[in-house]
Amino acid sequence: MKPEDYIIKQLKEQFIEFELVQTGYNPSEQSAVSICVKKWTEKFIGNPTAPYLESYLWHVFGNNVTFYLEGNQATEELMKQYPSEVFLFNEPQQYLIRCWGKVPLIEMEDFFDDVYVCHHNMNWTYVIPHESNIGPFFSTGK
Repeated sequence: MKPEDYIIKQLKEQFIEFELVQTGYNPSEQSAVSICVKKWTEKFIGNPTAPYLESYLWHVFGNNVTFYLEGNQATEELMKQYPSEVFLFNEPQQYLIRCWGKVPLIEMEDFFDDVYVCHHNMNWTYVIPHESNIGPFFSTGK
């Protein structure tokens, strides 16, 4: 099973239109997922630092670096967002999925991965960390 299969299954169940932009890790700074992650990092992290931020981008939440909502509040705010083009990627940058027509609500069963859902212009992000006892997080940035 590929890392994106569980996400794709949920998108299909929610009748969300999507396109696999990139599958498989590509270390090039010019890869589609690398470009998306760079934009995400510029918007939601900027220059601040936080513990383990180099390993897990979501560590920006909870370290007084940026405004965010957590848990049910985060999910409720996600569901209020206007349906638009969004991107989904995981922390190891193994895939990039573009969705449109409806904001996806991704749920994790085994929390083996960190999943990032973000507006195509980085107006907001919804992050599901691999640790089941924290998150999800919603943020509009700094």
